[in-house]
Amino acid sequence: MDIQINKQNRFNQMATVIGCVWMLTLSLPVTAQDTLNPNIIVVSEGRQVNNASFAVGSAPALTAEQQQSLKLLVAEERAKRQSDIAQGKPIAVRASREQITSERKAGILSAAAQRSVNDANAIEKASAEKAKVSDSATDTNLGLNQESNHLSNHVRQQSIVGYRDFDIYDAYSRLFDDFDEDGFYQTFSVTFDADVYGFTQGEPANVYAELYLSRNGGPWEHYYSTEVFTIYGDATDDDYEVLTTLAQGYKTDYYDVLIDLYELGYEDIVATLSADESDGLYALPLESSDRDEVYEQEYVEVVETEVIVSGGSVSLTALLMLLMMRLYRLKA
Repeated sequence: MDIQINKQNRFNQMATVIGCVWMLTLSLPVTAQDTLNPNIIVVSEGRQVNNASFAVGSAPALTAEQQQSLKLLVAEERAKRQSDIAQGKPIAVRASREQITSERKAGILSAAAQRSVNDANAIEKASAEKAKVSDSATDTNLGLNQESNHLSNHVRQQSIVGYRDFDIYDAYSRLFDDFDEDGFYQTFSVTFDADVYGFTQGEPANVYAELYLSRNGGPWEHYYSTEVFTIYGDATDDDYEVLTTLAQGYKTDYYDVLIDLYELGYEDIVATLSADESDGLYALPLESSDRDEVYEQEYVEVVETEVIVSGGSVSLTALLMLLMMRLYRLKA
């Protein structure tokens, strides 16, 4: 009797331990390796555009230059993947929104943002050195200084960082390239208008944005970091456009877009806009290029020939059978 009780107690203890381990496993945070596909290839390029350049209702079309640029970006990414694999390097996965915001709070800029800051500093340094060389080149120096002021305002604006209000006034998307004509596209663009409200009308601010995709309500996965660009108050001619091709790893589905705006030098998000607030970012029908292929089925045409004889018509097959029967009788 005691043995049976001990066995039952041990069984209950083991069941309790297994249950606790299972619950603990479920409660652990999901890592990027668990949720993100390392085989995903997505390429984007961004630029500042004039809002009047595009009409939302117009028929979209990629220019030849845009098509070539995106193809080169895809080819470069594929080549880099192959090189990393050959060298035994790990393939980078898509970062989650939590990872990106954590990096920004730690003061880590994206590669694109850091590159544009370095470029602006280089231009400002070159302008200063040029001014020291000769005072006779006043006009040339003025032009360089104007360009430097436009690109590196962040050097002179840090004193008011964090004391202004920002907003993403509007955003819309456009769809391109549906080769198999199933209603799902491999290339799309997102255009947004960021505004700043400061102490003066048309006050400039240096900002950059992080863009994310969510598949059918799933987690937000980062897909593009913009360079640092300058906005001016609530101007309507300083929009930013990001053109993206999904090259590999994206299932045919509906995707939402989220935009986080940062002011250079300030760690927190200053404005955000997602599919929850903007219909232009909601449920984009997308799929990657490897799912947007047209398959041509081989078509074999069967032609039946009829031979007209006296008393009616007979097919070629029937005529051959009659000839074979005739030959058989003659041999017999």
